[in-house]
Amino acid sequence: MYTIFKHNARPLWMAGMLVALLGVSSCSLTEIDQVTDPNNASIESVLANASQAQLNALAVGVEASLRLGHANNSSYNQVVGTLGREVVILAQTESRWYLELQGRRGNNTIDVLDDGAYYNGQYTDFARVGRAARVFRASADASAVVNAEQKSGVAGFTRTYEALSKLHLLNLQGENGIRVDLDNIQKPGKFVSQEEALTNIRQQLDQADQDLASAGAAFAFPLSSGYAGFNTPATFRRFNRALAARVALYQKDYAGALAALNASFYDRAGSLTLGPKITFNAATAGDVGNPYYQVPDGNPTNLAAVPDNFVTEAEAGDLRLAKVGLRTTPRTLGGITGTYESRLFTSQNAPLDIIRNEELILIAAEARVGTNDLTGALADINAIRTRAGGLAARTAASFSGTTSYIDEILRQRRYSLFYEGHRLVDLRRLNRLNPNPAPNQTLAYTAPPFKLFDRLERPAAEKQWDIANP
Repeated sequence: MYTIFKHNARPLWMAGMLVALLGVSSCSLTEIDQVTDPNNASIESVLANASQAQLNALAVGVEASLRLGHANNSSYNQVVGTLGREVVILAQTESRWYLELQGRRGNNTIDVLDDGAYYNGQYTDFARVGRAARVFRASADASAVVNAEQKSGVAGFTRTYEALSKLHLLNLQGENGIRVDLDNIQKPGKFVSQEEALTNIRQQLDQADQDLASAGAAFAFPLSSGYAGFNTPATFRRFNRALAARVALYQKDYAGALAALNASFYDRAGSLTLGPKITFNAATAGDVGNPYYQVPDGNPTNLAAVPDNFVTEAEAGDLRLAKVGLRTTPRTLGGITGTYESRLFTSQNAPLDIIRNEELILIAAEARVGTNDLTGALADINAIRTRAGGLAARTAASFSGTTSYIDEILRQRRYSLFYEGHRLVDLRRLNRLNPNPAPNQTLAYTAPPFKLFDRLERPAAEKQWDIANP
């Protein structure tokens, strides 16, 4: 069989190729001189001594596969943002956004979400990221065109992405847990608990960090412009350690979070926007624009409306209120009125942060509270209040104990990380996913017939697999 590979930097083109690589194909005995569609290459073509061009294409595809969890019809931030009551998607053609995901059907409260609904679609997308990463790693291991150091670079890159994909899946599934043993695609491991999954993700990030330490001065493959400043093994390690700090915080390993931050790009006085990003380009054929961008005061099919309490519960003068805007004509669907809308992104080409310094400062603040360094925590809190919010600094005298520090950090995370996939996870991990999670903070749409869900259902296909493979 003849296989054609052509490197193309457009991420969605490459993502299409990676989708095909996730399956296994073979040649029929009756096929003569078949030429494989370069968008649908067989997995065997890269697992046996892949060329440099093939490895480059696989690297692009790993990045692109992560983006698919956002650029689809049930975008990750929209789903977790809805469950965390940051946004409500007032969709003109799909009522489940503002009914089922708000815990109701009509005027009736529902007890469980649909395990086969479209809003569980990004589970497959993020699972694909891990598969794409493992295909890339296996291909590099078997290739003669990269040396041992370069193979370590591939291992560090792919293990970091695999860990990141698992973290997205776990954020969606919560106490349902996820599968972490995925080396054998024909026989995946059983689901493990949320705690076990976090341990696995942390271990994988640590292994990736060790791989990157042995990877030499440069990667043997290209990274997108979203990794400017993080595109060498040494600088990519700082990104890896930032993710490790996030996971350690979720584990309540506060000392571990601070240790990881020390090796990351955390900088209390540094740029708040510093960090790797997912990029978009609506003007390029085969690419897409940022799926979370919406024309201000426009009439999109799916309007990302923002509950009024995001505005009414903010401190006066908070600069982060610029992330939302007042609509000239509110949209009402299913008894929910969208007076405000998200204006988080200013154009179709605006990048999406994977993790940035603003989050790292907030992780540091919470970790310092956990290690009883309240002076350091206050310095981190005030860095965010003054620099991101344009608000006055607070003094130690304004706090009444560690719980009040967490209340303040939760408030700052609400406004600094708005509609970025954090609010649901924050409320859940702090056991505050309720109508009144903190002083002067409420959750919209919680009174009957509305209901809060702390996670999506385990997908029906996953349940069926386990029934068929006990």
